[in-house]
Amino acid sequence: MNIKTLSLCLAFFLTKLAAHAQFVTGNSLFVNIGTVFSVDSLVLVPTEGLNLGDDYSLQVNYTAVPGVPNPSIKKTFVFNKPVNFHGSLGIIYAPSQLNGNTESLLELANSWSDQSAFVTMTGSTRDLGMHYISKDVADLDVRMLTLVNGQSALPVTLIAFDAEKGERAVKLTWKTSFETNSDFFEIQRSRDAKEWQPLGRVASAGESKGQASYDFTDDNPFAGDSYYRLKMADRDGTFAFSQIKKVSWAGAGLAVFPNPAVDRLEVDVKDWSKVAKVRILNAAGRIVRDGGIALNSKQNNVPLTGFKPGNYILQIEYRDGHSERTHFVKY
Repeated sequence: MNIKTLSLCLAFFLTKLAAHAQFVTGNSLFVNIGTVFSVDSLVLVPTEGLNLGDDYSLQVNYTAVPGVPNPSIKKTFVFNKPVNFHGSLGIIYAPSQLNGNTESLLELANSWSDQSAFVTMTGSTRDLGMHYISKDVADLDVRMLTLVNGQSALPVTLIAFDAEKGERAVKLTWKTSFETNSDFFEIQRSRDAKEWQPLGRVASAGESKGQASYDFTDDNPFAGDSYYRLKMADRDGTFAFSQIKKVSWAGAGLAVFPNPAVDRLEVDVKDWSKVAKVRILNAAGRIVRDGGIALNSKQNNVPLTGFKPGNYILQIEYRDGHSERTHFVKY
C-alpha cells in the first residue's frame, strides 16, 4: 500500500484516537488480511488474520526508554500481553517527540517485556515527510514498541540473529550492541514454531556497552523444517524472545507411511546400509522399542503390535553418529 494512500486512510482514526491513551479490545475483535488498523499512530496492516479478541489492551506512553547514547523517542506503545503479528508494523510520530534522535537513523525497536531485551529492527522503512517508520515482520511477538536511533542501544539490544545451514548442522549466531543486567541466552527449537523446547544455553556478557557476539551449533537438526529462537533472560527474572529463524532440509532422508498407522509402519530411508539402529519413543520421549527391529531395503516396516493408540516418534540412528526423527500416530 502506498504510504500517502495509507495516510489518508489513517487520518480519521488518528483524529479520533489522539486523545485516548488506552485501548481495550474486549473479546471479539478480528482484523482481516490487508486491513489498515491504527491506534494513536501505531499502524498494523496484517498479512495473516490478526485476532485481538482476547481482552488485549494498549497503553500509549509519552515517555522515553533509556538508551545509550540516546534514549528512544518520547512515545511508546505497550500491550498488556504479547501480540503475535505478521505484516507491516509502523509508527507515526511528531517531530516534537524525537527526543534528540536523528530522523534519518530511526528504527523500530520491540521488547517482549517492559523495558528489557529490546530487539532493534534494522532495515526499517522511513518516510521522513510523513514522519512514519515501518517494517515488514513475520511471527513477531509485539509487547512494547518504540523508535530509536539505529546507532543507539536500548537495554539488551539484539542487532542480529541468523541461522546458517551447514552440511549436517545449523550454526546460530547473534550480536548485541548493549546489555545491562543480562544473565543468559537460551536457544530454543521447534518443529512447527508453536511448541518450543530448550536446546542449549549461552552465558551473556552481563554488562556491555559495546558489541558482543555469540554462537551456538545444533549438531542434530530436525529432518525437514527446524525453527529457532532466543530466550534472552535478565538477572531479575524477566526475559524476551527474539524473532524466529527457519532452516529447511529439502529432500529429508526419512519418511514413514501410512500415517496414522494401524498394524505396521512402512519406513523409507535413502540408504539402509548406513543405518545402525531404529528406535521408537512415546510422546514423552521415552524409548518404548530399542533396536531388535529387522529392517533393510527389502523389508522396511516396523510392526506395531502391542502399541497403544497415540503419538510416537520414530528415530533412525546412523553409523556416522547423526540421527533423524519423525512423528507418527498409531490408531
